[in-house]
Amino acid sequence: MYKSLSFVFFLISLVLAETNVDPTVTTEYGEIEGINYKTPSGFETQMFLGIPFAKPPIDDLRFEKPLPPIPWTEPLQAKTLGARCATYPDTMAPDGKEDCLTLNIIKPAEPSHDSSGYTVMVWIHGGAFVVGSAVDYNHTETAERMVSQGIIFVSINYRLGPVGFFSTGTSEAPGNYGLWDQLQALKFIQKVIPSFGGNPKSVTIFGESAGGASVSWLTLNPAAKNFFARAIPMSGSALAPWAYTEEVVATSAKLIEATGCQGSSNVKKCLKSKSTEEIKEATSKFAPTVLKADGVNLANFHPRIDGEFLQGLTVEEAIQKAAKKDHFMGICSQEHIIFAIKGGFTDPNGKLMPITPEKAANFTREDFVEIVYKILGTKEVYGTNADAAAEDILKYYESQKSAYSRNLYLHLYAQLFSDISFNIPTLREAQLKAAAGQKVYFYVYSFVPESAKHDLFDGAGHASELSNFFGSMKLNFFYEFPLEKDAAKVQKTMVDLFVNFARTGIPSSENLEVPSLNTPNKTPYVEIDANTKINNNLWADRIEFWENHSKKFGFDWPQNRKIQIRDEL
Repeated sequence: MYKSLSFVFFLISLVLAETNVDPTVTTEYGEIEGINYKTPSGFETQMFLGIPFAKPPIDDLRFEKPLPPIPWTEPLQAKTLGARCATYPDTMAPDGKEDCLTLNIIKPAEPSHDSSGYTVMVWIHGGAFVVGSAVDYNHTETAERMVSQGIIFVSINYRLGPVGFFSTGTSEAPGNYGLWDQLQALKFIQKVIPSFGGNPKSVTIFGESAGGASVSWLTLNPAAKNFFARAIPMSGSALAPWAYTEEVVATSAKLIEATGCQGSSNVKKCLKSKSTEEIKEATSKFAPTVLKADGVNLANFHPRIDGEFLQGLTVEEAIQKAAKKDHFMGICSQEHIIFAIKGGFTDPNGKLMPITPEKAANFTREDFVEIVYKILGTKEVYGTNADAAAEDILKYYESQKSAYSRNLYLHLYAQLFSDISFNIPTLREAQLKAAAGQKVYFYVYSFVPESAKHDLFDGAGHASELSNFFGSMKLNFFYEFPLEKDAAKVQKTMVDLFVNFARTGIPSSENLEVPSLNTPNKTPYVEIDANTKINNNLWADRIEFWENHSKKFGFDWPQNRKIQIRDEL
């Protein structure tokens, strides 16, 4: 999905504005020379692309925390996008490199009327922690849709897959290098953004999917508290079953074996001696696709609790200790749609999940029951209570029948795994943060334009909201649609909510202002659709079900971990 992306609109013939004087800024690292770009509506911006925010994390710096960049003596030519980070698998971006820690800045050409400078929005891309790049977003559309609203937009890269999240589970290689990259990017932004006319005290971090989980992780890191004011985690949470487990240590052991480093007296030194291609080839032996099959932890590599980036025994504990920030959190109405059926970046070798297109077209209750019993209700998880636990899940989700008018069990399948992987973790995080004194707002994105309606599913799938910010992105799971009628209205509302939140800490659009979470166990939210509206309490019954189920049976699928069982079992 990424291999065809090559944004030719960054050619000089397109980006040059009426003046041919390139913009230059002076930072403590040296001069940076960018390009002028006038949007189709006539808004003048300046772009500074491919700026290094850290030393290249190669050779002996592989599997280490990033270091600040070395200042440059000649003007940095920041006129083209930097390299993508190496991806795993590399079929989507074979040109990816390990020397990739760069960021892009798009700013209004005119100085801010506010003496403090422009509000800054820092984008962290998704991609299951193994693929994706800041390069893959349509920066000219972003200039038109977001920067024209009077903000500075920054997009960053971070290390992915084994070089970003390899871990032995010890202090030798604790992992989370990709998260440390993000933190280093925020440090760098704090130092240089005043030179671009930005306000370092008005920085909002936002990201989607793995980027959303990354934002969630950053809100829990003590060192990050002074580098941003607000956070928008989209369809991702540090509580999600794919966003942190110790499974990454077992996955990393496979890398050690596949590279021939098993038995080495210094495993990390052995791995550092391997080329990028050798690391890619070794990874492809045990992780040939972006996502795993037949489980709730879809990610091969991901963050873990290392006692340093996240201080505290649990994410819940870290939330209690975290610095107070404003949050605007959200999900799409039917996240699992793009993961439910084989194709694209899903594992074609899954025995039960994802399902084949043929099975999806005729998905029955028997198919749903089989998935619940064999994926969730197993003896490995529940012991002798496995059948009772599976029946408990079936009973609850079958009670949701009235919510769907077609393809009932296909929708229940999607709802179940949307809840486990996205909805319940995100709602729990929102409620925990609100209870800890954080200011939290919530949204659900439900809009699906006519041109993007699914043959089998109803609802907005994972990542479907991103085109509101970035326009038409040539990725096979992004909706592409013209900005007209309802689509134009939704796009304006979405950008208004995000930009106004970044500026003021309150998501608002015209006559609409989203209420914060201020009542225990209650989640008021804005539903973003053709007729955007405020609703009182989101999916309280789903949260209650999973709380009761996990306490009763001793396992919590939305976190993919055992918990204390109640005495009655």
